Amino acid sequence: MLIKSLSMKNFRVYEHAALRFGEQTNVLFGENGAGKTTVLEAIHCLAYTRSFKTHLDGELIRYETTEAKVGGNFSGDRKNDQRVEMFLSEKQPKHIKVNGALLSSQADLIGRIPLVCLAPEDGVVTSGAPADRRRFFDKLFSQVDSVYLQALQQFNRVLKQRNAQLNDYAVNGTPVNSELLRALDTQVAKHGAVVQEKRAEYLQKFKTFVYEIYQELEREKTFKAAYVPSVKPKAGETVEAAFQRELEASRPADMRRGTTTTGIQRDLFLFYLNHQEIRRYGSKGEHKLALVALKFAEGRLLEDYLTEKPIYLLDDLFAELDIKRSVQIIQSLPEGYQIFITSTDLADLRQHGMTLESEKLTVFDTGKLRDVAA
Repeated sequence: MLIKSLSMKNFRVYEHAALRFGEQTNVLFGENGAGKTTVLEAIHCLAYTRSFKTHLDGELIRYETTEAKVGGNFSGDRKNDQRVEMFLSEKQPKHIKVNGALLSSQADLIGRIPLVCLAPEDGVVTSGAPADRRRFFDKLFSQVDSVYLQALQQFNRVLKQRNAQLNDYAVNGTPVNSELLRALDTQVAKHGAVVQEKRAEYLQKFKTFVYEIYQELEREKTFKAAYVPSVKPKAGETVEAAFQRELEASRPADMRRGTTTTGIQRDLFLFYLNHQEIRRYGSKGEHKLALVALKFAEGRLLEDYLTEKPIYLLDDLFAELDIKRSVQIIQSLPEGYQIFITSTDLADLRQHGMTLESEKLTVFDTGKLRDVAA
């Protein structure tokens, strides 16, 4: 997959901007605030419907304006060209068009544009709370399997209803509608079982990729990943039946606490270096190296299931890394893929092992991109 061109109108710092990209490595350099990360945000929006820096669409609209538009022309490995456009407004809901046709649901965009984004905000994947690691894998698995995405959405919907019933009882003493709660439990079990089974399946495949990649980057240590589901079936028991059993058993505690205490929203994904959990014991450099391996493995999984090469967005790639590790990463960058790298200084990229005098490289000075007619 390639993005050939990008246009932005009233998006972040850009009043107007239009860019045509190279098919291999694209370097965006400039001072902080020049807009290099904004270009990556715009591309990310066209693949995922939102920015990787904020969940608030209003923050993407240029100051003192009320509407913004981003558009991109993509070319797939199987010649399936697509024009994707996103429209933002302070007065109307966000809407997205593909080849001129309005999508009825934003979820319909997921999986169309395989894309891997590595940004400073992703540091929480290895260092943050369990929810951050679940979010990473949910985003990945939702791209490769629409059934996973649908089951996750349905689970979250019925879980919200169940928690509302429980919270109303715990806080206000409102009697619980037992019949409704049993019906919700059935739905929680049904959709939760699908998500749990697919998490286990896809993680096994993911681990083969990430272990191989990490060994390319670091041979002195061993990286391991583990999935620990909240619901554990007994011998001969289906995952759905185990959900039903555990939901029923935890109901008194759930009613006291006003929330659901078992289910996929409590699952754990754990990362280890030499049998020590990275979240607790990893240095900054170890966290960054593990994150790079996770992101490159994400790309391989996307390509394996979607049969399309992903686009790589690498924002502030070399932060927290020494020169040796940076050179190793440069050498391990996927060949034949479209890659975007941001930097405040081209000399810094050279110091970290990049050869900028190459026909494979397209370099943009983001300070000169503003007000180019889109």
